Amino acid sequence: MIGSPAWFSEVGTRDSNEDSCAFWWAGGTLYAAIADGLGGMGGGGCASSYVLGWLKARATSGAVSARQLAILIRRSHRGLRQLQRRWPENRSMATTLTLIALRGRRLVAAHCGDTRLYVAGRDGVRQLTEDHSEAQRLFNAGLLSRSEFANYPRKHILESAIGIPRAPMVQEIDCRLNAGDWLVLASDGAYGKLGSGDLGRIARGSCTPRQFSDACRRLVEARQPRDNYTLVVVRAMGDRVPPVLRRVLQWRAAGGNV
Repeated sequence: MIGSPAWFSEVGTRDSNEDSCAFWWAGGTLYAAIADGLGGMGGGGCASSYVLGWLKARATSGAVSARQLAILIRRSHRGLRQLQRRWPENRSMATTLTLIALRGRRLVAAHCGDTRLYVAGRDGVRQLTEDHSEAQRLFNAGLLSRSEFANYPRKHILESAIGIPRAPMVQEIDCRLNAGDWLVLASDGAYGKLGSGDLGRIARGSCTPRQFSDACRRLVEARQPRDNYTLVVVRAMGDRVPPVLRRVLQWRAAGGNV
């Protein structure tokens, strides 16, 4: 059984919200996604909403692999590139993307950019995605220490996104969760204000996804975010979704792009 997702998405101090998030059901599989449009490229909000709408229309299989999700992401990239050619004023629009499919306690995901996916549970808090950024590449190469990485002035410089001229890098994830584990998808405006210790403490004190997301939201807003901030919370509860609950969750998720 998988609990109903909870989410928030706010503009912060920006003029518009270029983040998008969505969740939907296909059989016994819950899909959830988060995208953060690149503000400096123009049309970031259009890019993030387009990609999530494209994925929702096509990610409809109840049984899916991480490789299949990655293929869908690459296809969405090609679709966005075609849209750029028809929309010259937004010919550089691009977005980050993290997409998950949760069936029982099996998680598969695919990721591009610097939105993030965390799992918080009895084994602690783990970041499952790796940022496709200049800072992360330099850190992985041993050219930045941990403290230098934390204070790197160009952490916002991405090296991959959906909609860029070259083929995007796509990370694939496939893992087994424990019953009760929390999955957190977050844009940089949200996770930039939340540390692993915060997520672990909130996980221990929450009983429902709504309690978890509300606690995250209060903490982010208390720390005065300047960027858009978006977060989606899902809890893995077991291996079976009762039909009545599935129908309720499908009804709640109708409309998808939230």
